[in-house]
Amino acid sequence: MRFLPSARAKAIKQQMLRLQHQVDAFYDLLSEKNWILHDHLSLTVVEAILAEAHQDADRAEAMLIDHYHDRDRLSFMIRLMRKLPAMRRRLALIDKAQEDYFAGRYYACVHVLLSVMDGFVNEVESVRRGLHAREAKDLHTWDSVVGHHRGLAHAHKTFAKGCSATQEEPVHELYRNGIVHGSILNYDNIIVATKAWNRLFAVADWASAREKEQQHSTAEPFSWSALAGQFKDAAASVVEQGKIKDIEKQWTPREHLPGSADFAGHPARERTESLLTWWRDGNYGSLSDLITQEVHTKHGKAVRSKVRRAYQDHPLTTFDILAVRHDMPAACTVTARLHRVDSSQTTVSMRWIREDEQAQPKPEPWPGEWRLWTWEPLHLFARASD
Repeated sequence: MRFLPSARAKAIKQQMLRLQHQVDAFYDLLSEKNWILHDHLSLTVVEAILAEAHQDADRAEAMLIDHYHDRDRLSFMIRLMRKLPAMRRRLALIDKAQEDYFAGRYYACVHVLLSVMDGFVNEVESVRRGLHAREAKDLHTWDSVVGHHRGLAHAHKTFAKGCSATQEEPVHELYRNGIVHGSILNYDNIIVATKAWNRLFAVADWASAREKEQQHSTAEPFSWSALAGQFKDAAASVVEQGKIKDIEKQWTPREHLPGSADFAGHPARERTESLLTWWRDGNYGSLSDLITQEVHTKHGKAVRSKVRRAYQDHPLTTFDILAVRHDMPAACTVTARLHRVDSSQTTVSMRWIREDEQAQPKPEPWPGEWRLWTWEPLHLFARASD
């Protein structure tokens, strides 16, 4: 078996030590408030929160809530869960919960997400029990940050806590049983709603980790060559993710406006112009080629007819591209004004992701293409500013 060169092994070790330090620091500050660190939460974000909060748990909590309460960021985290079939079946409900969250209907958001979590957990394992019926020991995992001893299993104690007496005082914890059974009345706030999102992503990570455990238990008999291959793949992944995180950490958001060379030459602006031109001309086949790879994977050969049905009832006459907000290395928002056949005009925000063939975000220099993520016209118009 060949071992990794010492420099590469050292880099991997440093990445693992960095991750361990940040995980422990996160839980040192926020575990008593029952926040869970999950794989959908950027390590760069965690580092920034910990650095700015200066051991102030309330400040860290407020910053974490601000991070979730950004529509693009939350949508991006939701998108990462679509690889789970049992979660994809619940995306319509998750979308409704997202709209409730940003409209301030926190009570509705909490109830919907609690039902999604229960149904999802009930479906993903052969033992049919919702999340509320699981014991804390059932939520330990070996291959995910949510498996930390102060992670999902720790927070589950308040989640499943019984509450028979009516309680009218405000609460800021996700007391599932008391909320669902109507004994806790004053939970309509952004803290509880955001903790519901936090728990949903943690549960998704738990399910992914459990799936890996099952695959590991049914794997082929041990061999040194297989172990070497697994280590090599894992090491390469850790190094790549570390490099991507470094790029994210050093990234400075920038806005490009008409008249600048950066605006004219930005690939997302060029793709937006092509997409809107094809939308205007009714060329839905070409338009579909610019939509996130995830839609192609989901619908296969039917993707063009799916796109046609989505766009044909919203014809355009012309358009103006107003700005490119490149806020993340592999994501940007293009603002455009759409002129419609009824003489109305709508300013929309089109979210583009630079993704690989597996629809995973990849910044340069990794192979990838800019593809439209918020691709359905109804979603664009729902988020528009006239």
